[in-house]
Parts: sequence; C-alpha cells; structure tokens
Amino acid sequence: MAAPPGLPPPEKLLEKADEYLAELEKGPWPSHVSELKKTGYPVRVYGVGLVARKSPWGPSAVKAKRLTGVLARIARDWVPGGGEEVHFRVFHTPGKFLPTDYLRKIIQISREYGVGLIEAVGQTGAMVINLKSKDVGDKMIDALREIGTDVGGSGDAIREITGCVGPALCEFALYDTLNWLVAFRKDKRVHDATAVPGFPYKFKIKFSGCPMDCARANRADIGFIGVWKGAPEVDQELLRKKIENGEVDPEKLVANCPSGAISWDPVKKELKIDGTRCKKSMHCIRAAFPAIKPGKERRVAVVVGGGSKGRYGPKLGWFIGFLKPDEVDKAIDVTFKVIKPWDEEAQAKYRLGDYILMEGLYRFIEKAGISLEDTPKYVEKLPDNVPYRVLPEEERKKFAEFAEKVKQLVRV
Repeated sequence: MAAPPGLPPPEKLLEKADEYLAELEKGPWPSHVSELKKTGYPVRVYGVGLVARKSPWGPSAVKAKRLTGVLARIARDWVPGGGEEVHFRVFHTPGKFLPTDYLRKIIQISREYGVGLIEAVGQTGAMVINLKSKDVGDKMIDALREIGTDVGGSGDAIREITGCVGPALCEFALYDTLNWLVAFRKDKRVHDATAVPGFPYKFKIKFSGCPMDCARANRADIGFIGVWKGAPEVDQELLRKKIENGEVDPEKLVANCPSGAISWDPVKKELKIDGTRCKKSMHCIRAAFPAIKPGKERRVAVVVGGGSKGRYGPKLGWFIGFLKPDEVDKAIDVTFKVIKPWDEEAQAKYRLGDYILMEGLYRFIEKAGISLEDTPKYVEKLPDNVPYRVLPEEERKKFAEFAEKVKQLVRV
C-alpha cells in the first residue's frame, strides 16, 4: 500500500503519532494505549496508523516448526523506524472454558516468548498471542504444545474452529456443540488442513447449539446449527400460569412471531403453533421458556458459504440439509465434500460463498455429491450446451409470483 497523500515528513509524523497516543491516555477512564505501553507491542506504529488513517501494517509470514503460513505483519515502507507484529493463533478450549492453572501457563508463555499481550476472546475463535520476534517462534510452539494446546489456523487454511458453550451452560442447546468441536479437531484431515494452508482462501467451521446462533455459524464457510422439525412443544398449563402471573403476554407472542405461525384462543386460553410455518426464530421460546420449548425431533442444519468478507461481499449461509445430533462423523465427511470442488476449481482469494455464487447452489450440491435429509434437489437439468446459469423452474415461479404481488401493491 502506497503512502497516504499529504503525509508529513518522518520526524513530524512520529511527533504527531506521539500526540495522538498521548491524547488517548487522557481522561478518567482506562486507556488501551496505557495498557499497550506496558507490553512490548509496537504501539508507536499503531500511532502512525492513527495519523495516516490507514493501516500501517502489510502482510508477511513466518516459518515455524512443522507449520507453514503463520501470519505476521510488517510495518509499511512509509512508517518511520519500521516494526513487526507476529502472532500465533492458539487453539482454544471447547466452549472457551479456561481453567485458571491453564490460563496462568498461557500468561507465563506470553511473558517469556511474547510481548505480554493475549487476545483471549476474539471473533476468529482463536486465542491470539503476540511474539517478541520471529526467532522465538519455535520455542513458543514447543511451550504451547507442552501444556496441551497447539498453533494453527492462519492463511488459506481451516481457521480455528469455534462453537458456542452448548449444553455445558445453555438450556437451549439442541446438540452437543463441544463434542462436535472436539471430534472435528481430532480428525487428521481437519488437523492437516489447519496446520498447512493449501486452499483458495480461508475456511471457517462453526457450531451453534440452537437457532439463536451465538457462534455465528450462519456466517461460516460451513456452519452447523441446532434446530428441530415441526412446531415447538407447548405446555399449556404452565403457559397459563405464566400468563396469569404477568410473565408472558400471549398477544405479544402472536404479534412477534415473524412467520405468523402462532395463534391464541382467548376463550380456551390455548396457544397453537403451526409447525409448517414455524421459522425457528426462538422468540416465543425465549419469552416463555420452559412453557414453550424446542420440539423433540432434533436436527442439525448444515449451512454453507457464509462470511463477512469475500469477493462479492457479506453473505449468510445457504441451507444444504439436515444431520442428526449423533452424526458428527458424517458432518466431517460432508465438510470435505463441500471443500473438494471449491478447492479444485475456485480462483485464489475466492471464499466458498463466492464460488457458490459463480456455480449456483444446485450445481454446487451436485458437484460436491451432497445427499442429506432435505437437501435441495435439482428441479430441472440444464443441457451441457447452455453456457450460462438460469434459475430452476421452481425458483422462477416463486420470483414471478413475487413480482406479481409487487405489481399489485404498486397499483393499489
């Protein structure tokens, strides 16, 4: 990245950076700059970035023992004095439960080989530890492996797997997200693809125990979300008690249902939910639990192609079918079926969702050989001589009906 226009000379730039940093240390509240200065982090480079209003870091990589593609950042040419920021992404414990003795060991390693700075809960799902320099990378890896964790998930690889706390703390968990996370991490194919980058771009795997999606699985390249089939269970007697006690307003339950699946009979004082219309928003369950609970027929919805970044912008995942809560081995196989056509055909720096947009969901499902419960199927087969993508007949009809409704609304 070229230097931003209008940047002052190096000496003035550093002077201005110091002024910005000093300003951020003022006030009665805790200052992140003051805390950063207690560590070995190159905080002055950060200050230069504030002045320039551009990231002062450029991409780099570090060679490490039995790992490739560990991400690093090096200060850009226009940053006076330069600097580097090297970090390891360290495997988290399932559910991010951190025993105090384990956390003390992590802190000790960070102080000995790093800058004394740890990102314990980040959006990547990994624990991030900065190094003093590239030279101590192998020593830090050995120390981390001795306490039972490892380094990986950088570059164009499977990134650190993340999941919600699941049944450990949450009454809404519909499958064991922690067990699935551990099973994935133990699989050799997953481990190899985490340690050694070799994909067109990064690939994220996430597990959410229920449709509230606390792990943001709907934004992963492949996500697994606990759901149920049909309508939620309703304990009418318990619900009546909650209504009488003023804990639940049945009219609000009806009004806030996004699909209009709920109806309330004020005479019989009975709540009904149409399972064919229920979109699993969890609103009624959160408002009236445990009088309203998820249905007993549990499933794990599989979604693919999500991500906040990509060649074609942010995307939510496409649904490709259901698994059962005990089919974690099948989930791992499905993951690598999903990866295969993308890995073989996608251009560099195309996320899975970008590739699916190019191919079309139905063609992608066919290429991946995916066959799950309720997997979307081809409605019509295109001849080989058609060089463009068209919508299947079923989707074309839906769009036509939608367009007709819009026309009628405009006329009104």
